[in-house]
This record gives sequence, C-alpha cells and structure tokens, in this order.
Amino acid sequence: MTEKNLNKERKERKFLRIILIIIILFIMIFLYFILDSLGINPLLIILILAFLILMIIGSLFRFRKKKSIYSELYPDKKQNKIQRPPRKLDLKKKAESEVFEQKKLRDVTLDFKYRKSLINRCENCGMIITSHKKKCPICGKSIELKEIIKKCSNCGITIPKSTKKCPVCGTRTA
Repeated sequence: MTEKNLNKERKERKFLRIILIIIILFIMIFLYFILDSLGINPLLIILILAFLILMIIGSLFRFRKKKSIYSELYPDKKQNKIQRPPRKLDLKKKAESEVFEQKKLRDVTLDFKYRKSLINRCENCGMIITSHKKKCPICGKSIELKEIIKKCSNCGITIPKSTKKCPVCGTRTA
C-alpha cells in the first residue's frame, strides 16, 4: 500500500470513531432520561453511565498497535537488523580418531601439620579447658596441647583423633 492509501484509511478510522462516540453519547443521554423517569437516584445513574461509557470507549481505543520502548528509542535498529545478512555458524565436527589428551596437573603434596585443638580435657580430673590455659584450675596439673588429627597406621589416611576405627580400611586406631 502506498502512503496516501494509509493516510486515507487512518483518517477514515478517526472519522468513524468520532461518529461512534457521538452516537454513544446520544444513547447515554437517552438512557439517563429513561432511568431518571423510573425514579433512580441521579448519582447512581451517573455512575452506571460512566461505567458504560468507559467500557465502550475503551474498547474502541484498545486495539492500537503499541510500539515497544526499545523501538521508540532506537527506530533505526530494526531496519539494520533486517538489512544485515544472517550470520553463518561454523560448526566443526571432531574426528572420532582424535584421542582426548589429559592435561597434567601439578603435583600436590599433602604433608602439612594440622592446628592444635582449641579445647582440651584435663587427663587428671576431666575438666574441659581452653587451649590458652597452661594448668588445670581445679587440680593444677599442666596441660599439653594435643593434635586433633592422627594418621592410620595401616593405610596412612588422616582421620580425627576421636574416631576409633579407620573409615577406609577398618583397622582399630590407638
């Protein structure tokens, strides 16, 4: 369609809408007089007619073509998108004969010492004492700080000192 035809159609639509609005207003005035003659409260009549007007006029203007905010801000982007040639994706298939080579990771040594426990128990009286104290406040015996973790004698895995059996090999620890 040419621009002249589009402009004519738009003018015709506007003209039809204006005529429909005028007809609806006449119908609403006619309804007002009918409802007033029936003895209905004028405030209630106005509310009913306002609701009807909003429903009818809203349906006339609802079907507008809405533009997105992006297209209003950047109207030239849409044209550029259409004019650009489609991008070609280069997908390369790997040959089945290629063998996956595993990368070598750096060697890690696990020879490190664990921290000492923060809470100790006095061997003489059984009182729980923090690691900051050097002597038991009840019996006065000096306290040695013990390690939290020990190594299994059979498999060499480090385990908490409180465990009695190694979770890997099942041997009893002292």
